[in-house]
Amino acid sequence: MTQRDGLVRFLATELERSVSPGAKALTSRLQEIYGDAVRGVLFYGSCLRRGDDEGVLDLYVLVDRYRNAYGRGWLSLLNRLLPPNVFYLETRIGGRSVRAKYAVVSLDDFARLNAASTFEPYFWARFAQPCALLYAADADTATRVSEALADAVITLIRRTLPLVPERVEARELWRRALAETYRSELRAERAGASAGLLEGATERYIRVSQLALPALPYAAKLELAAGAAWIEARVPARERRAAPHLWRLRRILGKGLFVLRLLRNGITFDGGLDYLAWKIERHSGVAVDPSWRERRFRIASFGAEVLRLYRRGAFR
Repeated sequence: MTQRDGLVRFLATELERSVSPGAKALTSRLQEIYGDAVRGVLFYGSCLRRGDDEGVLDLYVLVDRYRNAYGRGWLSLLNRLLPPNVFYLETRIGGRSVRAKYAVVSLDDFARLNAASTFEPYFWARFAQPCALLYAADADTATRVSEALADAVITLIRRTLPLVPERVEARELWRRALAETYRSELRAERAGASAGLLEGATERYIRVSQLALPALPYAAKLELAAGAAWIEARVPARERRAAPHLWRLRRILGKGLFVLRLLRNGITFDGGLDYLAWKIERHSGVAVDPSWRERRFRIASFGAEVLRLYRRGAFR
């Protein structure tokens, strides 16, 4: 028994939530593509929150080894150096198309990147949020996924508590946590978009907070008072002093790595750069200059366009 066991069990149950037929069809297609290398398929993001498959689904393919997924070559190397690799997938079901943007990461890397030892919040920010496990190769894989998600929740809470007052409402803790992690990437969403992640799921975030607090390395508790859930944590003074500086470093590192991921993702799936341009326009409302498509070095031209958009405020 460990102090996170209750959280692991809660998340294991949450992972069993029902999903759309389109999500199941995409999962079957991914198993066809990667075969026995697939250990699990995770679903998260806006389509999961809405409960539909009308948009572009966000999926994660957990593999045993990159070489088993790709064979020898540059895709395996890229995935190892800067996980995850991201691709686009489309399949047909019931006379209509369903689409996904899916990422590939090894099960070992998934566990490591959600743990407190990982400085960058790219993974533990995402997987502290609700997920569904669309496929698990066996019970051990399902358990490892639940444990990694529990680590993500614990890590996000631990990294955010030093930024808030000693006694803080749970909803405010999560608003701050999600806002900080959004600021650690180049996000095209409008200001305040991170707060929308809590809509309709407040009770879930309160519950996972309650279950995560015993796993922290200092005393912390959650209590209900005046119609709200309050967290009180005895965060060491040295962690409070260091936290703003560490989050500033996360923003610098995270934005740099995010640019590299954007450019890498533009290479790894057909039409990737066009998809990124569409996403920027859709979320930010800032028009992308289409002339980058006509230049000889399209990736470099797109990188220059991303820099221009950043200066115009398309990213935060």
